[in-house]
Amino acid sequence: MRSDKTPLEAVAWNAALRLVEFDYRSLSDEAQVGYETAGTWVRRWMRLGKVECLGKGDGQTMRYRVVGAALEPKPPVNRIGPQTPELNMWRTIRAMRVAFTPTDIAAHATTDTVEVSQKQARNYCQMLTRAGYLRVVRKALPPRREAVYQLIRDTGPRPPRERRLRVVWDDNEGEIAHLPGGDA
Repeated sequence: MRSDKTPLEAVAWNAALRLVEFDYRSLSDEAQVGYETAGTWVRRWMRLGKVECLGKGDGQTMRYRVVGAALEPKPPVNRIGPQTPELNMWRTIRAMRVAFTPTDIAAHATTDTVEVSQKQARNYCQMLTRAGYLRVVRKALPPRREAVYQLIRDTGPRPPRERRLRVVWDDNEGEIAHLPGGDA
């Protein structure tokens, strides 16, 4: 590979070496990068002669392969990290191609090491809906039925998270007087 590649591209290249054959989605998932980013790098690697196109293997998805005697892949770096409820829920949501409920998410996101409650799943789905990642397919009718959601914005493997910002609020002027790292 080129020496001017970014650290994230190096992670993707190592993922390609591990996979040997891949499509944009499998590379995106293995390297923990966005789908569009994986596609950009695959096209660049094709121009450089590092990757070749194998055609549509399953009739729908274009497949690629690392060309020639590639170097041994390095261990993965810059991974997402340990499992968290948010990571497991986001992976589950991305894997569900149809509508789902918070109960579905809690059931599929719970592992031996991470417990995801129905309340956590419901709160996460509501947060993602407010942020524009999910849409409500069917409204909830508590306590008779849960809301049904569908993913409408898949930005990649890292889970969207809610963050709290510390700002200085001026009640006299009714506005933010100071936003760290920004101009207010």
